[in-house]
Amino acid sequence: MERTEKYISDIELLFQEWKNKAPSDDINHSKNVFIRDGIVCPEQWFSQKVRPLFLLKEAYHGTGDWDLIKDHLLTKEKMGKHITWKRVSQWTQGLLHTSTTYLCPFRDEAAMHYFGNEQLRQIAVVNVKKSDGAKDSKKDNILQYAQCDCTELRREIELIDPTIIVCGYTITSLNIILGYNIKDRQSSNLYYFTRLNGHDVIVLDYYHPSNRYPDIMNYYGLIGSYQQALICQEKGCVQGDLY
Repeated sequence: MERTEKYISDIELLFQEWKNKAPSDDINHSKNVFIRDGIVCPEQWFSQKVRPLFLLKEAYHGTGDWDLIKDHLLTKEKMGKHITWKRVSQWTQGLLHTSTTYLCPFRDEAAMHYFGNEQLRQIAVVNVKKSDGAKDSKKDNILQYAQCDCTELRREIELIDPTIIVCGYTITSLNIILGYNIKDRQSSNLYYFTRLNGHDVIVLDYYHPSNRYPDIMNYYGLIGSYQQALICQEKGCVQGDLY
């Protein structure tokens, strides 16, 4: 089976099982709005050399289950005042085109203010809290979901198979999901390394994209850290297999 088809089949089964999972620790996916996520465009994702996954906290809205990809990210609607996905688009542009010797300059193109843009079509998104989302859940609540659903979240990340994980204030959740402490030392450059599916993955410990700092500061902070990670990786200073 082609890799794209296998992903679509496997992720569908995972979400079905996840939605119907037995309640635990006051978490009941079957009785709450469940929001799917994952790879935006599976048909092109697995051929990308750079595969950025954004690990975010939660999605919300709606009275019935919905799909973040089909019902939101792939529409052609204007983003309006909400900055999260515009920022993700800007960051993705930098991640896709920065190398050890070239830092892609900041761009804020008009197309990046619309869903379904070129950058969003080259990402994956995983929200830690899959159901009962709110505008601003407490950190302890997000971590509770990470703990309760660590098996499913880890499986989803494995199926996505990213080369970069951008943590939007979620690296503690990622530690829980993977079962070990990625952030085992303080890094002034905000990057770490792990192993997934037999290959190295760069982990960027960053702000949530909806933070209030200016776009250009957000961009160069993240992309500068990413470039330093690439340089470190090229020099062979990547952590070993931590499993």
